[in-house]
Amino acid sequence: MVKAYESKARSINKDISNEVVDGVRQVVKRVPHPFWLIREVLRYGEDCVVVSPDSVRSLVRTKLKILSERYET
Repeated sequence: MVKAYESKARSINKDISNEVVDGVRQVVKRVPHPFWLIREVLRYGEDCVVVSPDSVRSLVRTKLKILSERYET
């Protein structure tokens, strides 16, 4: 995934920085609304982690819990 990420210079969620540190791609974005970031992050599934801010991290966690509950048998 480190090489697969494509910066979206024209998107609403513009990259502020995009670098690889110790084999991990670290991207910092300016996000006007977390909805769009969450949609983008969920595409990468388990290969992506929202580190901060805690409010957005919590929103991702909540969405994943709801999704998990929908697929419980």
